Amino acid sequence: MQVLIKNGSIYDGTGSDPFYGSILINDDRIAEIIKGDVADAVPELLDNADTIIDANGRCVTPGFIDQHRHADLAIFRDSFGPQELSQGITTIGTGVCGFSYAPFTEKSEGLYNYAEPIMGPSADGARYSGISDYINAARQAKLSVNASTLQGLGAVRIAVKGYDPSPYTKKEMEEGQALVSDAIDSGVRGFSTGLIYNPEMYTSREEMIQLLKPCKGKKMLFMPHIRNEADSLPESISEVIRIAEENEMSLSISHFKAMGPDNWHGKLEDAISRIETAQGHGMDITVDVYPYHGTSTTLSSSLPFSFLNEPFEKIIAKINTKNEIDRLRKCYMNPGPNDNKISPDFRWSTTLISGVSLPENRKYLGKTVKSAFAISECSDVYEFLANLLYSEKGNVCMVEMGMDEADIERIMKLPYSMIISDTLYSITDFPHPRAYAMCPHMIKEYVLKRNVLPLKTAIRKMTSMQAERMHYKDRGCLVKGAYADMLLFRPENLKDNATFEHGKVLSSGIDYAFINGIPSWKDEKQISKAGRYLI
Repeated sequence: MQVLIKNGSIYDGTGSDPFYGSILINDDRIAEIIKGDVADAVPELLDNADTIIDANGRCVTPGFIDQHRHADLAIFRDSFGPQELSQGITTIGTGVCGFSYAPFTEKSEGLYNYAEPIMGPSADGARYSGISDYINAARQAKLSVNASTLQGLGAVRIAVKGYDPSPYTKKEMEEGQALVSDAIDSGVRGFSTGLIYNPEMYTSREEMIQLLKPCKGKKMLFMPHIRNEADSLPESISEVIRIAEENEMSLSISHFKAMGPDNWHGKLEDAISRIETAQGHGMDITVDVYPYHGTSTTLSSSLPFSFLNEPFEKIIAKINTKNEIDRLRKCYMNPGPNDNKISPDFRWSTTLISGVSLPENRKYLGKTVKSAFAISECSDVYEFLANLLYSEKGNVCMVEMGMDEADIERIMKLPYSMIISDTLYSITDFPHPRAYAMCPHMIKEYVLKRNVLPLKTAIRKMTSMQAERMHYKDRGCLVKGAYADMLLFRPENLKDNATFEHGKVLSSGIDYAFINGIPSWKDEKQISKAGRYLI
């Protein structure tokens, strides 16, 4: 089938200036790109095309790529697709921040409970013994968008050690390295880690270097959620640079930021300096950033490292006892060397509760921890946190307004930064708006309103840069022979309808989205499932 998109303003995804022209799609690929008036250049196309779409007044761009979405389980849900397509996302990356749902062993069951505030529930309860089993299941599914996965190293550690905080034994390290080798053989593009999450927080730098040894010489990608995004941000950057360097891996630092007003600007500039020094020595390093000053993750991830002295299930089972509440308060008020140092008053005044499951806790949704505590019967914030986490078995999602807008703009302007969402897929009425509105928000707020980036650069950071980083062959650019993942829209018509107060609202303004040459979004609704699993 041939589709001719004529008279558009074509942004090819490379960062080049747009040009007036037309694109011919033949089956799943771009067959021709015609600069100028198609009637003058190739008039027979007007007669031979099966479908003709007049893009006059619209931008024609590659489909947006979001390499950082926690959709590992969500892609199997029947409801998956509209929130991505409505904002122009045609390809996603999963297996980020150390989370994967393979390999699965008898020690892995706790992962599903711990990660539910990030991933949401499993659609079918499936368990995947190896990453190849997960990939095969995804390839057989009817996907709304293209998708790929990294191997999360948190899942590797859990498969080997469960939530045991002790160091790897020699035997356990060999088992972990074997699972890393299996993932490489399965065709994954790289590995992610979440050094802020339980139990990966217990993995030392040297252990991580050893675990990734099978990657040496394999041109693998290392995508870390670093250990500390606050006072120890620069040191955490140096740590992951060392891990990647030791194993000859390219490095892509996830959701690069500085958390807390005491750490804004100065800590960020120190971190940037360390990145660019390593780049100057020949390292391949990129970062990504989301266009919001609020982050979102599990509330349990804010528990101090110094408090987490046992497996997570044991901690949560007794966290509401007086002794544990006293210990929790002490750890927050007197942070240890591995804890994020953020002012307690700032943290609890800017952290919103965004996901709970129990009816009695729904009154706290959308409120800051400080204001939620005020309507509870608890004596202080720390008793409230302990009781909430205990009642929800640790499964509480939060939004933390801890970033500075000037820092976000600084990162966006870096020539090696990309734009992502870090979307969570927990089941809640109060999701972070980035889940539904990241791409239109980026263009509306940072391109059209603030002029932080020109449109051609923003598109590049949401298309070709990510395709190149993730090794998506023939994607991310509008060139002859590439897969026809494409969007048509008027930038001024894009609307980021989701807000922090009302996050569960689809974006609008994408006139067409094509995936693999098939129209998938039109007239503000999904019309097909044409995605493929990329391997």
